Amino acid sequence: MRITLGWARCADNVADVLRRGAWYPVVEESADGHVVVEVRRERIRLKRGEVTVRVEPPDHWSVVVRTGVLRPTLGGKGMEVVTTYAVCPLCHYRQDFAGKPTTLRCVRCGATSPVDWTETC
Repeated sequence: MRITLGWARCADNVADVLRRGAWYPVVEESADGHVVVEVRRERIRLKRGEVTVRVEPPDHWSVVVRTGVLRPTLGGKGMEVVTTYAVCPLCHYRQDFAGKPTTLRCVRCGATSPVDWTETC
């Protein structure tokens, strides 16, 4: 059985290691300023400054603003440019949405959770 010490989400500058907006279980902390998170049953060691850590498991959708060269994602013919998406707190599924919803239902796992509009990733 895995003991979870908290939950970590990557800072914007390390999004290549962890999925932006998703919270991962912290399974180890070290005195040298690192944490180990579990990602798809693999352990990844990161500098503590590269992640945000919380004690409680996530219960809100994270809102992610697409940035970078390949983003925002262009829709198909006749579709608008999509500049944000939400990440399910339970299964990490990335889901598009319209407007500014207060809750979302995950199309993958079926869970309905509130959306965290206090900060974006």
